[in-house]
Amino acid sequence: MRRLGRRMRRPGSSRLFRCLVVADVDLDTGTATPRPVLTPFAEPPEGVHAFVWLHGVPVAELTLAGDPVVLIQDLPRLARQAAAEAVADHLAQHRPGDGRPVDERMPCTAEDDPWRATADGGLLTVVVCTRDRPDDLELCLTALDAMTVDVAEVLVVDNASTTDHTREVVASHPRARYVREPRRGLDWARNRGLIETRTPLVAYVDDDVLVHPRYAEALLMAFAAHPDAGAVTGLVTPAELSTPAQVQFEAAGGFGRGYRRRRLQAASTDPHDTARVVFHIGAIGTGASMAFRRERILAVGGFDPALDVGTPTRGGGDLEAMCRLLTAGDLLVYEPAVVVRHRHRRTMAELRAQRRSDGTGSASLLVGGGRKLGPTHHRQWKLIAARWFAKNTAWTLAGSLLWPRARPMSLTLATAGGWIAALTRDYYREAVAQARREAAAHPDEPVLHPL
Repeated sequence: MRRLGRRMRRPGSSRLFRCLVVADVDLDTGTATPRPVLTPFAEPPEGVHAFVWLHGVPVAELTLAGDPVVLIQDLPRLARQAAAEAVADHLAQHRPGDGRPVDERMPCTAEDDPWRATADGGLLTVVVCTRDRPDDLELCLTALDAMTVDVAEVLVVDNASTTDHTREVVASHPRARYVREPRRGLDWARNRGLIETRTPLVAYVDDDVLVHPRYAEALLMAFAAHPDAGAVTGLVTPAELSTPAQVQFEAAGGFGRGYRRRRLQAASTDPHDTARVVFHIGAIGTGASMAFRRERILAVGGFDPALDVGTPTRGGGDLEAMCRLLTAGDLLVYEPAVVVRHRHRRTMAELRAQRRSDGTGSASLLVGGGRKLGPTHHRQWKLIAARWFAKNTAWTLAGSLLWPRARPMSLTLATAGGWIAALTRDYYREAVAQARREAAAHPDEPVLHPL
C-alpha cells in the first residue's frame, strides 16, 4: 500500500515502527484475526501490519499506527477502504468480464471448489531442509500437517545435525519422512531431496516458515495453469514483527514480491537474451518457497553444492538454480496465491549477518557459479554482477544517508562487505574445494553428478 521507501515508517516520521502485530483481514467474512505471537514482543506493539485476503487469495497489505486492540476491531472496514484499488485490480486480473480471456485459472471464487476437490496432491513432494533447529522444524511440520491437500510426501532432509533432536521431531509427525544428509551444505540437502523424490513436482520450504493451509492447493493450480513452467515461487510474508530487526527487514522489502502474478522467461537461449532476464531474478521469488518440475531441475543439474548456507559462499543456491533454468529457456512463475509465512531474524546482529550472506551469495552465484556455463554466459553474468552491485549499493547507500534511522548504514555496509569479500577472496573457489572434501568423505552417498 506504500512505496518501499516509506514502508514500515511511522506517519510523519523517518523512524520505523519498533514492533507490530501481524494480522489477516478476510474481506469475504469481514473479519480480522491477529497472528499467533511466536516471539515475545521486544516492546509494546505500536500498530498493526495487516494482510488483506479476498476469495482466499492475498491482494494487499497495509500498516496502521495505534493501539492494536482498538485497530483490530475496525480493521475490516479500514482494509476495505485502503485496498479498494488492489481488490479491483485482482478481480480484473482473474475475472475481466469484458470479453477478454481470463488470466489462467487460480483460486478466485467458489466456482473453483469442484477443481479443488479433485486436486491431485500425489503429484507433489514437499522437502524441508534443516539443521539443528528442532523448534522451528516442529512449527513448520505442524503447519504442513494442516494443508487442505494431502501431498505424496513431506520429506525432511537433516543436513548433518549435531544432535538427534531433528529425527525425534520428525518421528512425531507420521506424514513426514526423515532422511539424513551427512555432507555439509544446504544445496547438498536440496539435491538429496531431489534424489529421494519420486513425484513430478517437488517443492522446497525453509524450516523457519509456516505454510498457509492452501499452500499445496494453490501450488498445484499454478503448475496446472502454466504447463510450460519449470518453476513456481510464491508470496513470503512475515510470520511476526515482534522485534525491531524483523520490522527493519520487512521495511527494506523482506521476501515479499507483491500481489500480481509475474512470469520470467528469456526470448531465446542466447547468452545476451538470458542475461537480460537473469538480471531480474530477484523479482521472481526466494528459496524460502520455491517449487520445480523435477525433470527440469534435474535436467539443468540440480543445485550447486558450492553455494548457500554451510559453505563459504553462504547463499545464492536457490537463485542460481533458477538462473540456470532461465538459461535453458524455461519459464519461471511467481504466484502470490502460494503463501508461506517466514519468521525473520530476531536481532540486529542476526540481520547484519544475513545481509552479509546476501552479498556473498549474490556475488558468488553470478561471478563464481557462472563459470560452469561457459565463457560467453560467464562474461554476461559478470556484467550483471557489476550492474547489480552498482545499482543496489547506490540505492541502499542513498537510503542510509537520507533516512539513517529507517535504513541503518550498518546493514548497507554488511551487504557491500559481503560482495567485496566474496570477490576478493573467491569464496566460490573455496566452496568448491569444500564440496569436494565433503564428497570424498562420504563416497557411498548418492550424487546427482560428479563435482
